[in-house]
Amino acid sequence: MAGPPLGRGEAPGAGARIVPGTQLRPGMAAARTGAAPMPRDLALGAAELRGILRVVEDCERASSLASFRELALDGMARHLGYRHSAFFLGSSIETAFQDARPTGRGLALRLAGPYMERYRELEALSNPESLRSVRERGLATLDDLGVPDRPEVRMRLERFLRAHGIHAKLLVRLFGPSNVGALISLLDSRPGAFGPRDRAVGAVLGRHLGNLLRFYIRTDPGPSVAGRLSARERDVVRLVAEGRSNRQVAEALCISIDTVKHHLTHALVATGCTNRTQLAIAWQRETSAFAPPSPPRP
Repeated sequence: MAGPPLGRGEAPGAGARIVPGTQLRPGMAAARTGAAPMPRDLALGAAELRGILRVVEDCERASSLASFRELALDGMARHLGYRHSAFFLGSSIETAFQDARPTGRGLALRLAGPYMERYRELEALSNPESLRSVRERGLATLDDLGVPDRPEVRMRLERFLRAHGIHAKLLVRLFGPSNVGALISLLDSRPGAFGPRDRAVGAVLGRHLGNLLRFYIRTDPGPSVAGRLSARERDVVRLVAEGRSNRQVAEALCISIDTVKHHLTHALVATGCTNRTQLAIAWQRETSAFAPPSPPRP
């Protein structure tokens, strides 16, 4: 039986319960979350709501943070038809794309290696101005990325993506802990593949998967950090966890970039972390950034 295309609709608030068949009033999401209202002619259909609900249910079965990332992408492919995706995790939105081991599916798996090699050249993804839409609205398409007074920046990104068969991109922010940057990148080989309804579904997923992300970050044991590092290594890791680059860490501590790299390499080996993102998250967890709230006093 034919139905509306999957991946469409308007976003409810973060705490709203998704009930298949519910038609949301225009502006309801904006009233609850402070986000920009969706177009007035959009509402989530039953098929889209069922798909979103099933993605969330799949993710609730995760046994760890790593498992959550895998199940999120698998669920979006199975229930919403988004088969080409990547899940980036960092200590901030700006540093999320520095995730050395993003979880990927489809085209994103082929793109990950070349992307990481050329990350610093793709200013459209690392420039803070380019990510304003992601921070404020939780969403950004390829058209939203770039530096307004430097159109050549986005042109380089587009050429890079097209060389790997990608002609459309939608970034979805997961609204998790404030000191964690979590982004899901949806890719498609068709130009203009992501329309207003895809953005609406992305807004829903960003809120609900963000809530689950909070839980898995709090409960994921992660490797021990502080007790295994020297005082100088702790200084380096602390600044990395704040989202600073190697150069910024070197300037703050008055040491060379090579020394920063040396301390980071030792910290990774000592803690068992596989990349700087995992190291930053483990550090923040141990310093109570991810500690669950204290119980209310009687």
